[in-house]
Amino acid sequence: MNEMNEVNKPKTDIKTIIKSILLDWRFQVLILSIFFTVGIISHFSESSYPLMIILTPYVLLISGLWAIHKSYNKKYVIFWILIAYLITFTLEVLGVAYSLVFGPYYYGNVLGPMLFEVPVIIGLNWVIIIFSLVLFSEWLVEKLLKVHMKRLPRALLISGFVGVFATLFDYVMEPAAIGLNYWIWTLTSDPFNVPLQNYIAWFTISFVFAITYLAIPKEERLRLEDSPHSPWFVVVQLIFFIFMRILVFLN
Repeated sequence: MNEMNEVNKPKTDIKTIIKSILLDWRFQVLILSIFFTVGIISHFSESSYPLMIILTPYVLLISGLWAIHKSYNKKYVIFWILIAYLITFTLEVLGVAYSLVFGPYYYGNVLGPMLFEVPVIIGLNWVIIIFSLVLFSEWLVEKLLKVHMKRLPRALLISGFVGVFATLFDYVMEPAAIGLNYWIWTLTSDPFNVPLQNYIAWFTISFVFAITYLAIPKEERLRLEDSPHSPWFVVVQLIFFIFMRILVFLN
């Protein structure tokens, strides 16, 4: 019997090792990075480009849910996600219908199913970008810069970083997104000439929702050490859009 147990033991250990690897956030980030790298290469190929367009909304959905999956047992964070989704989606609807908030624009047919002429995935993307940047900016202020402030000034500083980072992200993304037909600005055909109103809106929206997230008690919300993989959603997307921006420029 002991000999049989010894034979079976290594198999159990191997399963445990494999499971720990699959659950390791660094391995997950590696897989996400490889997936987006394949996407970058495929976008530069005429033969595979149509397939990449079809896969775009599903990639955003899967990677987005991956970025927030650690929040499933945080009821206040879940509530924040739902509210942030509904409000940002509503702002997009107003933007498309009345040229409010961001300026005059409309969406192409690349980002999947639409409601009121706005892709349903857009609200989720807003949520994930803000959520991921809050975790990173909070870590940046408290752990890297070691800034010691009272709660409100600290929250304002962190939210300011979130607003700046989100706006820079959009600045990189805009020409690529336009070139990929994610959305189209109606007053200009130049993908590098985006209305200033859009960037002001990005900063304001990101700042406001960062503040509301930080209003959640510290013990009730996620921090970077609880969800270290989340900011990589933005990092990997940013790298993707840098290459897509190059593609737009070359064309």
